[in-house]
Amino acid sequence: MRTRLNQAWALAAVLLASATASSPILAADMLPPALPPVYDQLPPEDVFEGWWLGATIGGATVNYDLAPVGGTADTSGILGGAIGGYSWQSGPVVLGIEGDILTADINGSQGFNSGSNRVSPNIDAMADLRLRAGYAIMPQVLVFATFGGAWANADLPVAGPGGGSGSADLFGWSVGGGAEVALNPNWSARFEYQFTDFNSETVNYPGGRIEFDPDASTYRGSLIYRF
Repeated sequence: MRTRLNQAWALAAVLLASATASSPILAADMLPPALPPVYDQLPPEDVFEGWWLGATIGGATVNYDLAPVGGTADTSGILGGAIGGYSWQSGPVVLGIEGDILTADINGSQGFNSGSNRVSPNIDAMADLRLRAGYAIMPQVLVFATFGGAWANADLPVAGPGGGSGSADLFGWSVGGGAEVALNPNWSARFEYQFTDFNSETVNYPGGRIEFDPDASTYRGSLIYRF
């Protein structure tokens, strides 16, 4: 009886020692790999600061009030080009200056004088210079507003009796806003809306003068590289 009891205790000791020796290996096999610290996965707090340059593309509508002939010429089209600037960042607050140079094809036409004449405005180039103020609602997400001056070159031909070719340089002010998302410390994606109120311009034709008073709305997406 005592011999069997000693054998049982010996077997239990062997099993316990075996389990103790193997458990660290099993535990190590079952644990997932260690994750890097969270702060290594987030962009720096000043990710939006510095010089930047990007490409932008989008659509636009431009509506011209016509005087004294009356009516409105509604035009639409596409635009694209280069955008760049510099931003300062202090905590979540971002201030900056930016500008862009765009090529465009924004056109349409409108009849007047009972349809005997037709005006066909077309904007083929635009540019602006703006101030930007923004707030980073997350380290990598910036919402912003812009305000500044704008320029556009417009061809303004009139077909029909007394018509002819015409053009004007349009100047005005613009206001807008949007959001920018930092994809990493150098690259970000941006979407914005901008409204521009151009000053009215008068163009003389053989048959008389027409005053054009245009307003523009643009919607653009941009890919930004920060130096």
